[in-house]
Amino acid sequence: MEFNAYLTEEQEYALLGAQKRAEKLKKSGVDVIDLTVGDPKESTFEPLKNLLVSEIKKIKHSQYPKAAGDPDYLNAVSQWAKVTYNQDIDPEKEILSCNGSKEAIFSIPIALKWTTKKVFIPSLSYPVYAMSAGLFGIDVEYLPLSRDTGFLPDLDSIPDEKWKECGIFWINSPHNPTTAIASHEYFEKLLALAEKHDFLVCSDECYNALYYGERPASCMNFPDSKQWLVFRSLSKRSHMTGFRVGAMISKNHELMAYLRKMRASMGVGTPTFIQKAAITAWTDRVHPKENAENYKKKRDLILPVLKEKGFDVFGAEAGFYVWFRHPNIETSQDLCDLFADQGIVITPGTAFGDDGEGYARMVYCDTEDTINKVIDRVRKLSC
Repeated sequence: MEFNAYLTEEQEYALLGAQKRAEKLKKSGVDVIDLTVGDPKESTFEPLKNLLVSEIKKIKHSQYPKAAGDPDYLNAVSQWAKVTYNQDIDPEKEILSCNGSKEAIFSIPIALKWTTKKVFIPSLSYPVYAMSAGLFGIDVEYLPLSRDTGFLPDLDSIPDEKWKECGIFWINSPHNPTTAIASHEYFEKLLALAEKHDFLVCSDECYNALYYGERPASCMNFPDSKQWLVFRSLSKRSHMTGFRVGAMISKNHELMAYLRKMRASMGVGTPTFIQKAAITAWTDRVHPKENAENYKKKRDLILPVLKEKGFDVFGAEAGFYVWFRHPNIETSQDLCDLFADQGIVITPGTAFGDDGEGYARMVYCDTEDTINKVIDRVRKLSC
């Protein structure tokens, strides 16, 4: 029996290494604070939980959910788009439901033809972009990132000959792991290049609602373009990671029709009762702002302590990650070892790509009590 070569190369999901380290320390008796996974520990939106119970009680017999999404759910996403971006998004032609955004992100390359095209991926990125391309046997073009580029690909440095090879360009803003935020002008330039060279901009915007200043730019600010596909999720915005509910949005009707056709046979329909309950999360404008304010408070607690210890922190103006390095510490592994000595497990920057060497990512989506424990331990670091 032969297996997919990508699976036999002994590589694993990039973030598992840090999680395995946390488990190993726990088994050895260490009081571990695991700050590796962006899985919010604060309460899920309360009205949603109540509605979910109500919807389950209504069920007389179980039925398959619609792969494209329940009409009421799609209408709620459309209303959210109108309120948030003042855009008219057709719920029938321009929105598809998805299980969070991860499965949709993973499966999207299936829909495109890959004879001469590549997937363009920032050299530091959510590992699923590259894993999807690898498993489907699609060539990847890694675009270098650095502090000098603001941890976004330098679009001007890519020649026309290279752009012609692009089938999908992945952009994630606010960016995981670095928290970099692409400007409106950046999106405008990227979409102009996509129009010129006919590639699809896949915009992973799962952190877009958790911002501390101005709302980050989105492909949805450009309704006249048919070159983008946006992935949105309630996982981070509404603390609903376990519910697996989100949306794919595009003004490209041909693309969405083919995705609807493709996904009908994939068994990816989110349970209808979850979609019904999720409507209240999409239509509520208050709790995402409260969540963002809560994260900002935690960020404001932890950043001064990191800086007092000499750490160089980048960004942290959205989401719930801290991307940082220390001038006295050369490698990401040494940085993680330093924190592990105090029972704090963080993710090495190299888990997201080679250009992350010397950096680490720490989450602060835990409870305030845990963050205060983190602060006490950071003060004890020997650096």
